[in-house]
Amino acid sequence: MENKVITFSDILLKQSIFLSRLDILIQSLIIVFIVIISWLLSKVIWSWLHKNFPQFTTFIWRDEKLEPNEYFALFVQTIDFPLITLILLNIMEVFFSSQHWTIGLIKLGDKIVVIYLILRCLLAFLYGTFPLNIIREYQWKIFYPLFILFVVRKILDLSGNFEEFSQIVLIKLFNNPVTFQSIFALFISLYFWIVIVSLLEKLLIIFIKPKNASDKGEIQASLLLLRYFLITLGIVLILGYIGVDGRAVTAISGGLSVGIGFALKEVISNFVSGIILLFEKVLKPGDIISIEGQTCEVKELGIRVTTVRMLVDNSEKIIPNQTFFTEDLTTYTGSNNLVYCSVLIGVGYDSKPEEVINLLLEIAYNNKRVLKNPSPIAFFLNFGDSTLNFELKFWLDDINIRKGVISELNCKILKEFTNNHIEIPYPQRDINIKNN
Repeated sequence: MENKVITFSDILLKQSIFLSRLDILIQSLIIVFIVIISWLLSKVIWSWLHKNFPQFTTFIWRDEKLEPNEYFALFVQTIDFPLITLILLNIMEVFFSSQHWTIGLIKLGDKIVVIYLILRCLLAFLYGTFPLNIIREYQWKIFYPLFILFVVRKILDLSGNFEEFSQIVLIKLFNNPVTFQSIFALFISLYFWIVIVSLLEKLLIIFIKPKNASDKGEIQASLLLLRYFLITLGIVLILGYIGVDGRAVTAISGGLSVGIGFALKEVISNFVSGIILLFEKVLKPGDIISIEGQTCEVKELGIRVTTVRMLVDNSEKIIPNQTFFTEDLTTYTGSNNLVYCSVLIGVGYDSKPEEVINLLLEIAYNNKRVLKNPSPIAFFLNFGDSTLNFELKFWLDDINIRKGVISELNCKILKEFTNNHIEIPYPQRDINIKNN
């Protein structure tokens, strides 16, 4: 006799029949009621504790490490709800057992709450160990999705439909059946693998602790290469684990490669350019560059595009990677962060050049943001129409402060020249009026 093929509608029908049983409905309503009561009780208890013991129940969400009293408050607020729920479920389980009623769903709820309590305790421990912003971000990307998958699996196991559900055939690829389990495992595994690799990258940046922006940029560029390598490796391993036929993948990729090559020519060009930028380390996060006539700071170097911050208005701009190979690029932080600046000044012909040069050097040396090594230098450039022209040259270690330092120096030059009676002349013209 031929086996009947299980369909998705068959599973839904069996699941609906299971959930419509009277004992299941009663237990489900009781569990929902307990969850609501536990949530309300946790709020009431926390409000009472905060009112009577504010010194132990106050904490501020921030990236810095929590103080002991703040950590205690965070720990209590983290576990109060699941702990109350677990206590009430156990009380209800004892009551149902004494009445010889069915308690299968309540036992399952008990196990789920225990796992949830362990998860919350783990999160509380991580809150006190790692930066809060990272834990709060990845608790929704890793921990809670895993918990939801665990709950769904347990519910399907209780109804006895999990094995049948996982073997539902969605499509056939090269005469090979593609089951729901294969598709589910593929997407879930890829999701968690990519998220975990991203988390690993952030934790490595924290633990390595780069000394300066240049080191941080090189580390981020290296970790970016590592991220894409691990993602590619994970895709290959996951496809092999779920049993994807390598010949099928080769046939599909070979047939689509020509069409994809023409359709995604720009994308591929940007991708290759990104690989070259990462390997040659031409650019790295933190670099100050000038491209297309605009000065900007490299914020993030991606495999396809690079994100830069415009220094003019602090806006962010997305630049395709191939642009860095087709446009003229000026970098102010290639081999070092030193920036060469100058101030031009003209004085009257009755001024003494040696006095002007010494005064300019003194002004530059007294400015805390002007580097002393390399040292500032001043020149007597030439004889102008109505001025003696001088130039003050100096070095900075950050291009972002160039305009501010030049402004400070100009203000100081004007003040000191006035105090020392050094004239800064302005052009004069003689007008002769003829009377006919």
